[in-house]
Amino acid sequence: MAKKSAKGATAIAGIAFGLAAGVALGTYVLAPNLPENSDPNAPTSADLKAAQLEAEVNAVQADQADSIIDHIVEDVVAGTLTDRPVLIMHTTDAEQSDIDDVSWLLNQAGAIDAGTITLEDSFFSQDGADQLKSIVANTLPAGAQLSETQLDPGTHAGEALGAGLMLNPENGEPLASTAERGLLLNVLRDSGYISYQDGTILPGQVVVFITGNSDGSGDSAFAAETQSMFARALDSKGSGVVVAGRILSASDTGVIGRLRANPDAASKVSTVDSLDRTWGKMATVLSIRDELANRSGAYGSAASAEAASPSLDGATPAPADDSTEADGVEVATP
Repeated sequence: MAKKSAKGATAIAGIAFGLAAGVALGTYVLAPNLPENSDPNAPTSADLKAAQLEAEVNAVQADQADSIIDHIVEDVVAGTLTDRPVLIMHTTDAEQSDIDDVSWLLNQAGAIDAGTITLEDSFFSQDGADQLKSIVANTLPAGAQLSETQLDPGTHAGEALGAGLMLNPENGEPLASTAERGLLLNVLRDSGYISYQDGTILPGQVVVFITGNSDGSGDSAFAAETQSMFARALDSKGSGVVVAGRILSASDTGVIGRLRANPDAASKVSTVDSLDRTWGKMATVLSIRDELANRSGAYGSAASAEAASPSLDGATPAPADDSTEADGVEVATP
């Protein structure tokens, strides 16, 4: 498989897969894709043809790996998130199939569906930044604070939504009241920054932030940086955040690449860069399990990933509080 951005800045040049404990997983290497002779050190036509052939062969291997994971993924994740409320947030360029598959796997893992929130383009746009900061400052839940040193819209929005939508990691209680959560969500939706279905949002222990396949270069640089700051701030309020996207999001300028390049962020926010693969979706669910056990990691296919997936035998995290509230209605966990 070979993918590149619209500007041809990045391409998948290699992949290797192997069997371990009955599970096929692997790693990609991202390398420059430069026109021949544009630079003395640029790859030759023969180099590019060889890389293309290798990519085609490895794409077949990747499909074979997924075919194996397809048969075991339900058993691997079963019971790993029993009664844990997990909230999904996603960008508008996230593939619907990725969102649906992660939601399905979370259900297989026993997680409580804490709802799905679409973060609209304006949420991460430079044009909408000032209004977004004003909204979150004026709808901030009681007791919550916004950073006085990090003044960017991503940080302030992440701090506000974290305070409004996450459970206290110390006692499992919601950080905000139902009224405070409702005010924040309603104003953001009325202003065109987010979308969600009424009556579906619960406070979550962990947030899965699903993005698309943007390499974060050029005009998308502001959005990628804002997304990375948003994820970091969101993570500071609850039990964890997992950012998952497709391979180009792990480029140096992509949201996942930016998170991995920052040591502090990388030690707290888990990332998965191959969400279009079944094993990438499995890694996302297992990363949620690890976040609840205070473990973070970088997983997927890019060279910046430390492994394809978290270990399959991680410890089960402590349960959440025995009840949460959705839009004012108390919902007892099963």
